[in-house]
Amino acid sequence: MRTAKGRAFQDAIFVRLFRLWAIGREEQVSVLPKMHKEALKHGYHDVTASACASLFELVEGHLGRRLVRECCCSPKFSSDEKALIGILLCAPALTAGHGSREVPHGLPAAISWAASCVCEAMFIELDPDIQALKGTPANRQDCPFGARRSAGAAHGL
Repeated sequence: MRTAKGRAFQDAIFVRLFRLWAIGREEQVSVLPKMHKEALKHGYHDVTASACASLFELVEGHLGRRLVRECCCSPKFSSDEKALIGILLCAPALTAGHGSREVPHGLPAAISWAASCVCEAMFIELDPDIQALKGTPANRQDCPFGARRSAGAAHGL
């Protein structure tokens, strides 16, 4: 299991990769080589950048909106950055139709799979307390996002 110091470091590097990716998206340039170099610099697998980019794209597609990043040099995390970290911690135990108190509706299989790939690439171990939630039936009535969908999501974007 990750130590508190290890977890904070992994979270910071993961958010750094997200911010690089988000800047590239905003500027319409490929930053995958920069993400790759950053991941390797910290000893992560060579697939880390690609796995992270896939996860970010899948989450944006599912939400139907762009994820919001904090300023690149800020020590604070945006709420979307915190949510991405939460996905890493919960996703390997949650799939569509299975949820937890924090994610009552579960996660699409593609997002769960991508998050599992990121966890493997970054040596992130699933918390045993979260692993114990695996298989809990989803309760869509408690969904914190409500039933409203964005216009993009309603049209399948």
